[in-house]
Amino acid sequence: MEAMKDRIPEYRTSKKILSFKGQESLYKAYVEEKVEVQELKQGRSWGRWNRPDVNEYYSNMTDKVFIDHQEFFGREFLIEGEREIPKWKITPEQKQVGSYLCQKAILNDTSTVTIAWFTPMIPIMTGPDNYFGLPGAVLHVDVDSGMRMITAQTIELTTLEEEISQPKKGKKVSREEFEKIKEEKQKEMEEMYGGNSRRYFYMRD
Repeated sequence: MEAMKDRIPEYRTSKKILSFKGQESLYKAYVEEKVEVQELKQGRSWGRWNRPDVNEYYSNMTDKVFIDHQEFFGREFLIEGEREIPKWKITPEQKQVGSYLCQKAILNDTSTVTIAWFTPMIPIMTGPDNYFGLPGAVLHVDVDSGMRMITAQTIELTTLEEEISQPKKGKKVSREEFEKIKEEKQKEMEEMYGGNSRRYFYMRD
């Protein structure tokens, strides 16, 4: 992997949009223009980093419908099933995100520490990605002191002209089935690449 460092991005940024109507929401890539994938000619093609992001996160808190649309090694999946509301610890600390006063919440699990800033001024239990379940919209997320950060750059509270649509493309699987598919791919990559496979695998995940 040392020889590949100059061809692997140090970090990536992307634009996404969170649309919501009532307690229904959809989080997906914000497409400004068509981007053509540029494949590198030397070695393994790292141009795949420029592929359009097709991952989507749909939730309907009223009907308890949750769908993750994930692309994994060229295959698309619809991961369905209930999602447990994260056990956030809400603190009294506050800060401004854009024009909204937000409150701090902390989530600790076995491997990561996540800080979310939510605003009761937008009274919905939604947020980007899988960060939800707080008494207000999540406008900023910080995972492991900056390892991953998500922040709202523009907030527009207007009436949506179109309905929020559930993702339809992909093989329907449960969360358990999807995790099993990932484990099987992990074993396959380890057999192909040996000790370097784990890093490559998780970078693509």
